Amino acid sequence: MSLSKSLRILSVFLLSYFIFSNAYGQTDSLSDTRKYREQFIYFGTNISPSSKSRDAAFSPLLYDGPGIGGGGGFVTRNNNFEFLIDGSFIFGLMSTKLAGSTDTGGNIYYSVPAHAHALWTVNPVFKSTPNAFLRVGGAVDFSGNFRGNFSYTNSALNFEYISGIGPGAQVGWDVHINKTGKFFRKKDRDLTFLWTVSLPLMGTYMRPSYNTISDFTTGANFISGGGQQNFAFIGNLVQFNSRLEMYYRLHNKNAFRLFYEWKYFAVNEGSSGNSKGAYHQIGIAFMFNVTGNK
Repeated sequence: MSLSKSLRILSVFLLSYFIFSNAYGQTDSLSDTRKYREQFIYFGTNISPSSKSRDAAFSPLLYDGPGIGGGGGFVTRNNNFEFLIDGSFIFGLMSTKLAGSTDTGGNIYYSVPAHAHALWTVNPVFKSTPNAFLRVGGAVDFSGNFRGNFSYTNSALNFEYISGIGPGAQVGWDVHINKTGKFFRKKDRDLTFLWTVSLPLMGTYMRPSYNTISDFTTGANFISGGGQQNFAFIGNLVQFNSRLEMYYRLHNKNAFRLFYEWKYFAVNEGSSGNSKGAYHQIGIAFMFNVTGNK
């Protein structure tokens, strides 16, 4: 998925502000309740329209392909604070733009990303926009990426474990749509729109200490393949995570979560040790309200 397509998705997401701007009532909004608090556990499914990878130790070619998976997490939030932790998995097939024996049997990949953040509301921001807010704080990101090409007998499998910690930020908007509004006339609804980003400044990574694992089917694994844990700052290890979310609350206090996420990583160890990749995923999850007594 190109940058222009990603920007179009963001534009559509933000355009909802203008679509609903005349349909919500400020006095009934979720965030107008001073002591509001909510906690959710959620589970869902996701698809990855595009996952890309280029690893100089694996192949000079760019591999790209779709995938499918699922995930879950926990979030607690109120007017002043949000804590979230979630994870997912993506499984699929990659290919190159070249036809031939290198694509025989397909190139299997799967990724296991995880994310957590703790963000605090910056009160002076968006004072003139009811129910909009900015939160800043810290975030932790992790990604385990695994790739296999069974036509490469001596380099059938490669991987990297990447983790990082750094700042995070979130822009959000709580919307209340009255049942007498232009849209959703039968029932009133509470929605929340969120854009969250994180940029780890330091972290660790593990990759094979030689080109790739040889003949992993004989019992070699991710550790016996010679992986070595390394610490690095941003530059040698680059990560970025961006996600757009919408919470659609039901009248039984549960909710649906729609999201789009883009994640990028790069490990820079020199010409033979460069590895980079990115993925897009779109998903839906059901959120179980576990708030309890307020």
